[in-house]
Amino acid sequence: MFLPAIDPEMPNKGVKKLNAIANMGGVYIHWPFCERKCPYCDFHTFGAEHPNSGFAASYHAALIRDIESLGEFLGWDEPARVDTIYFGGGTPGLMGARFLESLMRSLEQVFRVEAGPEITIEINPVSAEIIGLDGMLASGINRVSIGCQSFNDRLLGQLGRLHDGITTRRSLDHICSLGLGNISMDLMFGVPTQTPDEFLDDLEILLSYQPEHISAYNLTVHEDTPFGHRHREGKLCLPNESEQVIMFETLMDRLDEAGYEHYEVSNWCRSGMQSRHNSKYWSECNLFAAGISARGVYNGMRYEVLADLKKYIDYGATEIRGGLDAPVGDRSREGEIMMLAMRRVKGVSWKELAAWSGCDIREYYRTELKHLVEENLVETSMVGIRPTRQGILMNDSVALRFF
Repeated sequence: MFLPAIDPEMPNKGVKKLNAIANMGGVYIHWPFCERKCPYCDFHTFGAEHPNSGFAASYHAALIRDIESLGEFLGWDEPARVDTIYFGGGTPGLMGARFLESLMRSLEQVFRVEAGPEITIEINPVSAEIIGLDGMLASGINRVSIGCQSFNDRLLGQLGRLHDGITTRRSLDHICSLGLGNISMDLMFGVPTQTPDEFLDDLEILLSYQPEHISAYNLTVHEDTPFGHRHREGKLCLPNESEQVIMFETLMDRLDEAGYEHYEVSNWCRSGMQSRHNSKYWSECNLFAAGISARGVYNGMRYEVLADLKKYIDYGATEIRGGLDAPVGDRSREGEIMMLAMRRVKGVSWKELAAWSGCDIREYYRTELKHLVEENLVETSMVGIRPTRQGILMNDSVALRFF
């Protein structure tokens, strides 16, 4: 491992980029309604117990206005090209085929959707058999992401999930019977009271379904959630740090053994089955977004939709978004770029980083890179940089070094 010499032909820091981003864009649509909000969730979502859960039809109409006003807001001369659409939430599967079909029509009018797009929808096991998934597939959905999280009834109860392990297995059997051929399954580790052996049991059950894609996340305790409150009160019994490391290393080793490619810190896939949409977040791409609290990026400038449901429904389409802005603060843009790039397990080339940031990252972060190499958290070469296994395990800490 070494730190390569600086290439004098690379662009200098601060050179303004005038060219439009060449990489194909993607669209994220936020559906905030779900069966019940999980106690660890910090997204802008509303469970059936929340008064806002009754506004689905009004929200759908506002969402269409949001989508149809994007071109004017961003000042397009012609429709933007995209090849991925992602319906997230909440539980967008609950919207039903009729709402989904009208959203797809709006998206096709506003964007130039390239041939062979990846179109994903998130669903939950408790509703997988009753939401009319066949109708959604007929509307264009060709990828499903299902939030299993665990197959252990005690752990599912700890997470506040409505489904049990049997329901999850029955839902997976149903989804697999549809012949979709592109299914992603979510698993969680670091769950309260979870042991490494219990996590391995969950992983083995998930692997028995041979999904094309697996997302596995270490539970994050967010301050403004029920889990955050319980944690501050000392009432959340989380696995200790060494147990969580064992779970993560077990995950990496077992999925490697099963033939999955580890392509991003929290994501694995069968060969060629990466999430095309999610991969855009770790590269320089236009990422369009609609729905409350959704965040988009256009030619390196960011915008955010307001997070107030009532205002989102009542306001005109031009009043629901903040203006286009660059990241604010010293080293914020460069730090954000490195934070995203370092999630890619195979790393990133210096050439791509230079085009993305407008500066020579090797010079800009010379001291930080030197220390990260010495601590065996990243590897560098003449071609580029990538995280080590230890760097993957400590990804959040590595990211902070660039700010």
